[in-house]
Amino acid sequence: MTTPRYRPDRRGKHLEAWRLEPSDSAWFLEYRGIPATTDHVLGVLPRAKSVGTLKHDAEWPYRIRMDFEPERSLHDFLDFLREVLVIQIEQQGYLDAAIALDFYRRPVEEGSSETVHTETGTLIGKIKDYTPATEEEWNRAGQALCDSLSDVVVRHEWFNEATHILPVPGHTRAKRSVSGILGTLLSHELGISLTTVEAKSEDRKPAKNMTPEERKALLHEFVVKEDLEGRTVLVLDDVYHTGCTMAGVANAAKRAGATTVLGLAAARNLRH
Repeated sequence: MTTPRYRPDRRGKHLEAWRLEPSDSAWFLEYRGIPATTDHVLGVLPRAKSVGTLKHDAEWPYRIRMDFEPERSLHDFLDFLREVLVIQIEQQGYLDAAIALDFYRRPVEEGSSETVHTETGTLIGKIKDYTPATEEEWNRAGQALCDSLSDVVVRHEWFNEATHILPVPGHTRAKRSVSGILGTLLSHELGISLTTVEAKSEDRKPAKNMTPEERKALLHEFVVKEDLEGRTVLVLDDVYHTGCTMAGVANAAKRAGATTVLGLAAARNLRH
C-alpha cells in the first residue's frame, strides 16, 4: 500500500516529527512540518543546506544537509519547534522567519467547523477587552503572554540574537495597541531595546478586512526612524492574520538598515 503524500497545514504548524540520519560524509535532518521550518533551522545553523527529498519521500518530505556532526543542542531546538507554531510567510522578502505561540482558536475536534479559543487566545481576549476582566486579571493575562513570548525568544537561538523589539502599531493612534503593551513588557523582561514604529495613517482598517490592493499598500505604511544598521530585530504582533501588517513593519525595519527581521506573534488566526 502506497503511503499518502504528507501535506502540512500551510497556515502554520508545529514541527510534527524529525529524525537525524548519518551518511558517509554528512548528516541529514528529515522532518514533517511546513517548509518554513527549514528557515528556522538554517537561521540557527547557517552552515547547513536545504536539499531535496530522496525519491520524493512521502513520509519525510523535507531534508537539510549538514557537512558536520550536529551538536546535542540541535535536538533541544527541534523539540522546541514541536511546541510552537511555525508560520509559513506569504509575503517574501520582508520577514526572514516567523513564529507564534499557538492558533487563536482551534477546532473542537479534527475536521469540525466548531472552534474554541486556545489558552493563548483566551489571554489575548482579556488584553483586548473582548471578555470581561478585572484589572488584576488583565495584568495577569499580559504577564502570562509576556512570559510565554520571552520563553520563545530565549529558547530560539536565532531569535535570541535580536537587539530590538518593534511592536506593530494599532489600527488607531487614539488607543495603545496590544502589541505595544506586550512589547513594553517583553522589552523589560529581556532587557533589549523597544523601537517605535510609526504609521503614516491616523486610522486604518484591520488587514483582514482590507481589499488585496489595501493590503499591498501596508508594505509602505510604516516608518522606523531609529538607525537599525546591521541589526537583528523582532517584529511583535498579538495576532497574525494575513501577515501583511507584519511584513509592512519588517519592510520599514529593513529600510532602517536591519539585516534580519524575525516575526513573533502571540497567536495565529485560523482562517487565513
